[in-house]
Amino acid sequence: MKKIIIVGGGAGGLELATNLGDKLGKNKQAEITLIDKNSYHIWKPLLHEVATGAMYEQVDNIFFSEQAKQHHFEFTQGTFTNIDRENKQVLINDTNDNHISLSYDILVIAVGSTSNDFGTPGVKEHCIFLDDQNAAIRLREILLSKFTNFCSTLDKDADTKGEKLRIAIVGGGATGVELASELPHMVETFGVCRKNKMCADFLDVSVIEATNRILPALPEKTALSITKTLEKRGIHVLTNTMITKAESDGFYPKEGETIKADIMIWTAGVKAPDYLKDIAGLESSRSNQLVVKPTLQTTRDDNIFVIGDSAYAMQDSGRASPPTAQAANQMAKICARNIVSLINNQAMKSFVYTDKGTIISLHDTAQGVVKLIGNKEMSVKGWFALMIHRLLYRMHQASLLGIFKTIRFARDCKAKYKSKFASIFSQQD
Repeated sequence: MKKIIIVGGGAGGLELATNLGDKLGKNKQAEITLIDKNSYHIWKPLLHEVATGAMYEQVDNIFFSEQAKQHHFEFTQGTFTNIDRENKQVLINDTNDNHISLSYDILVIAVGSTSNDFGTPGVKEHCIFLDDQNAAIRLREILLSKFTNFCSTLDKDADTKGEKLRIAIVGGGATGVELASELPHMVETFGVCRKNKMCADFLDVSVIEATNRILPALPEKTALSITKTLEKRGIHVLTNTMITKAESDGFYPKEGETIKADIMIWTAGVKAPDYLKDIAGLESSRSNQLVVKPTLQTTRDDNIFVIGDSAYAMQDSGRASPPTAQAANQMAKICARNIVSLINNQAMKSFVYTDKGTIISLHDTAQGVVKLIGNKEMSVKGWFALMIHRLLYRMHQASLLGIFKTIRFARDCKAKYKSKFASIFSQQD
């Protein structure tokens, strides 16, 4: 049997492992192994909800080991470190930090992306990133700790009237905007759990963007409407604000005064992990992505495929496909088909990215555009947009679990979450 190894259990990697397991693993045509440093999968576009307690990661997740048993692939938990192309081996460190090598015939890299600080001084030392579920949980713990300390100050010191907890988010893309919109609700929920000692009035949230508007992936009119929605909720939107450094007291812009902050979050851009830069002699881009051919095979090794945020897949438009969940999903489908074709010595298909639109969740509503046939855009907002946004997540789950299991999964998660929700915000008491 062919040995297929997939490194990374994100949106693309887990969908690919599930697809190949059902197609090749079930009939013993190939041995498929998924490698990830975590034990479970969380959809990355919802990490801001994990960070703010709107989603509880121990309820709404998919364990890799269970998924592997049900879909005929193996799961190995470990941290990817290198590739030995000459001997066709993947090098990892397991959970006990032992060095392990696994042989492959076909390798797929789907390790996603990390935050890009663009070399800005002080960002690594003073800012919080939102790269994966571990980072999201850490951010939630920091927020809860800051809320608790702030409440204690209000209780003890009468002179603190008018003081606010300042949170500054650099990056006006989807992650930064959605995170900012969830924070007032998080504070209100926390306040209820602490007998109304804190409310959103004590919060001062800023979204900082270097360009002239937030959400460049959306039409200007839609982005402007979302800006107004944020501002109505008391969130400051600072555009044309280039950050030159970060220090313990806040962000320092190229022009203007220091943006003071108690909590500093960086969501300004992404790049592939640094260890991918020229790994195993493979061609890489400036953002560490591995350059692939239209078939998603690397330019220097046809036995290695790359999908998701870590793939630099040039399109006919002259631009590479974006580092988004929908691109990873589309790549996973083409990659599965091409791996089957490679094994059967058949012609492979080129990956062509199709932009299906962008919808931004604003806690209790949503806004954005969807692409129709002929690439025409339709603006959507309100409950209908929020329904589409939630449907995208359920479609991702359906690709992993099937439609009927997804319906049951969603129902079970809702029931479980009722008992878990309050405990997230009361854990600091």
